[in-house]
Amino acid sequence: MSVRPDFLIVGMQRSGTLWASAVLNAHPQVACFPNLPFEGPEGEQRIGELHFFNTLASIERGNLDNFARPISDYLTKYGKRFADLVPLAGTMPKKEFFATMVKRYSDICEGERGSKKIVGESTPAYVFHLDFIDSLYPNIKKICVLRDPKDRITSWHFSLISKRRKEEGPITEDFAMDYIRERVVPEYEALMRYQGTLHCTTYEKLTNKGVETVQGMCRYLGYPVEPAVAQEMLEKGSFKELTKKQGETRERGEEGQWREELQKKEVKVYDVNPLRKGIVGDWQNYMEPALAEKIDTSLVSLQKEVFQKQHLGASYG
Repeated sequence: MSVRPDFLIVGMQRSGTLWASAVLNAHPQVACFPNLPFEGPEGEQRIGELHFFNTLASIERGNLDNFARPISDYLTKYGKRFADLVPLAGTMPKKEFFATMVKRYSDICEGERGSKKIVGESTPAYVFHLDFIDSLYPNIKKICVLRDPKDRITSWHFSLISKRRKEEGPITEDFAMDYIRERVVPEYEALMRYQGTLHCTTYEKLTNKGVETVQGMCRYLGYPVEPAVAQEMLEKGSFKELTKKQGETRERGEEGQWREELQKKEVKVYDVNPLRKGIVGDWQNYMEPALAEKIDTSLVSLQKEVFQKQHLGASYG
């Protein structure tokens, strides 16, 4: 049986993985899905990444470190695609359980592939589990998108506000440095530890050198495109098109039906993964210069090592 998925977008958080997925999905022969519907803890309907490898990692490692997720999440989330397999977790050897889960995951990916040649899936937390991924899907191709941490912090700040998990207000030093310590540094360290190969690019390159960057990802996947096709992929995966498609989904699609049904029951439905156009350098509108300098200083050595190892040049631009 052929291996599905054929590739993964493995990170990083708030760095354009949804955008990269949409762009690649616009390729004539490449399918890429980042989000599937699921039910939230209070019955609200949401859309999110599949979190396959970081969920299995909670069993492999026996803990929830490195943004691993409990297998019990699959009882309700992600369209309950794995719900019937969750009770098997403690009834068979771990290797056998993983094989059962991998078969289901491969079938899901195969279904998302449609008529295209290859299929990929995107979940930012996969960057923490690269070796584990290789143990389940040897030699699978991986793409990682990096982004200026200051813009990532700004994006995370507004994401939490939109999800009602943070009060509106300025970006504080504590908030910014906590994100650096808890997310950015561990991601960089994960890339430094990994001895396998993956294709790294940056949000800034996808913004400023889009055609060239898209062509690079397509060559890596083995399906190169001409500049005109790369430009068309960028247009189809643009913020404008993503926003349009999300709106259409809410109005006419499966989520829209859920929303209507829940509202009849007077259940509060939150916006799911609201999109916010990520502008390169947007942090300058929300962050004090002194804080920006502190962030850059705290990461300068580690970031340089990552960029050298992944052949990204000297900066994000």
